[in-house]
Formats: sequence, C-alpha cells, structure tokens
Amino acid sequence: MNYAARPKQMAEKKRDKKKGPKRDKAREPRKERRFQPSQTQSSLYSGLGGMAGALALGAGVYGQWIREPALPWAQYLVAGGALTLGAALWFSDVGGDPIRVGAAGVALERGTELLRVAWCDLTRIRIERGKLLLETDDVTLAVPLGSHPHAAAWILKEGVLRIPDVMDVKGSDAEALPEPKESDGESVAVENLQIAGRHCAASDKPISFERDARLCPTCAQVYHREHVPKKCVTCDDDIAGRAYAV
Repeated sequence: MNYAARPKQMAEKKRDKKKGPKRDKAREPRKERRFQPSQTQSSLYSGLGGMAGALALGAGVYGQWIREPALPWAQYLVAGGALTLGAALWFSDVGGDPIRVGAAGVALERGTELLRVAWCDLTRIRIERGKLLLETDDVTLAVPLGSHPHAAAWILKEGVLRIPDVMDVKGSDAEALPEPKESDGESVAVENLQIAGRHCAASDKPISFERDARLCPTCAQVYHREHVPKKCVTCDDDIAGRAYAV
C-alpha cells in the first residue's frame, strides 16, 4: 500500500464529508424583504390630534356624567373631543401595513392575512398622487410613497428586472425615491402563495395541489410540473431546470 497517498485520500474524504448531501435548489425556501411603514408628518399630526381628542373626550365624559355637580361646559368637551378623535382617525396614514417584496411578487400584510400580487399578474406599475400603483386585471395595490419609500424603491428595482414591459414610471419620480440597499427591510420566508386553483400558463391544466406547481424564478408565473416550457410565456426567461416548487 502506498502510505504516501493516504494523507491526500483522507483529505479528499474530509472535503467530501464537509460538502454533505446535495440540496435541491428547486425546494429551497424562498426569501423576500419585509418593510415596516415609516412615520410621516401627517401620521405624526394625526397621532397628536388623536391623543388630544381622546383626552378632551375623557375629560368631557368625566365632567358631564361622573363629576358632581356636572360642569356646564363638559358637553362641549365631549363633542369637540369626539370630533377631533374622529378626524384624526379619518385622516391618519392608510400606509400603516407592512409590505413584502421579493421573487414571488408584492404582498400587503393586513393583520394575519397577506394580500399578494405576483409579478406575472401585473399589467401596469405607475406613480400617481404620492402612491405607487400596482395594477392587475382584478385588483390594484396602492403603496404610499410617504410611509413606504424603501419598499417602493425595491418594487421599482425588481419590476425593471423582472417585468420591464409593465413599468410606466417617470425617471424623475423614480429618482426621488431612496437608493435600494441590501440592508433594507427584514429578510423573511415567502408565505401564502395561493397556488391551488390556478391554471398552468403553458397547458391551461388546473393545478389542484401546490406540490404540482412550478414557478418561474423571474416573474413567478405558475406551471404544472409536467408542462414546464423552456421559456416562460410571460417574461420569456429561460426556466428549463430553474422553475422551483412551492
């Protein structure tokens, strides 16, 4: 036996052990960025107004129904406090929901639910009246630029790379947003893709189970695992061997 070759063989075995089993990239968990809304000037004013209205309303209730004798002007505190509190709630920022941006598209968190729009379903992306509008045939998501500037910047960046044909945003509007950075947002796992019930984009075969679905890595178009084309029918990207399972 050639003992001189043993150290080399042992080193090769150690390297092989370190490599471990090959991972199925098609089933690796997908990640996306989660953005919390930032506080805007209007939200600050609304918060202060709401606090003032609540205090006035509480003082009015105390002076009108709890204190003995009742204060003659307490009813005005009740009315004014209720009006101020209602106005603060009405004009408060509607962009208070977290937003997710990633390979699967854009998702709006509403409590425990996710309202998700896949890149492949978008027909137009534009900016109007301080909001980034993501339009599909069925729904339109509105992203407030004031409370979600970083999310909007990443949506535009991803949109240009994934679905450039639907982008309808002026360069000046895009330049007004912050530069996207890798440190933006929080990295989270993709959830709630809602694949079951859709049809294969290539064969029109219904997808009854999520395990039968394969997604385009670029635009998230959905295919049945038995009918994945060489090129995506939506973004025209090469997806043979790259389409991933849910």
